[in-house]
Amino acid sequence: MALLKNGKLLQDRWETAETVEEALKPGAKFVSLDLWLAERGLLRGLGAIGVILPNDADPGVLVDDLDRIAAISLSFPAFTDGRAFSQARILRDRYGFGGELRANGPVIADQYSFLLRCGFDAVVVSADIHLETWLGAAQRFRSVYQPAADDRVPAYRLRHAAPVALAS
Repeated sequence: MALLKNGKLLQDRWETAETVEEALKPGAKFVSLDLWLAERGLLRGLGAIGVILPNDADPGVLVDDLDRIAAISLSFPAFTDGRAFSQARILRDRYGFGGELRANGPVIADQYSFLLRCGFDAVVVSADIHLETWLGAAQRFRSVYQPAADDRVPAYRLRHAAPVALAS
């Protein structure tokens, strides 16, 4: 698998660790939420540690540890299941998570702009994706109508900020 991040297709440097022993080996490791909760005292000191958050889990379980987690992988079990969109917004907006948020699962290019708006910075994709399709999907909509994690200015704010021409 590859990683689409910041408009580039990259080799994913993260691995999944099933046990604490695997997580303690050098390199960037993702651990399950259950492993994190059971062993967080030991795992908190690692530099590149990530947590895989199932889409039915409350992101609030990580709130006390967010400063020690480098990345969170949010699961999309099907492209029609959007609970991870809400988790991403909660992690970014309510809890101020500044690390990497990645989408993992069968997301499609048409969802890419919404992933970015919700705060995702990375998407795990197959290495044979058509990159231009994904990047084009991110730029498809020039105007947005509500504030989101991506800090794009909504159309109503632009409209109210525009200078008004007075009739002579």
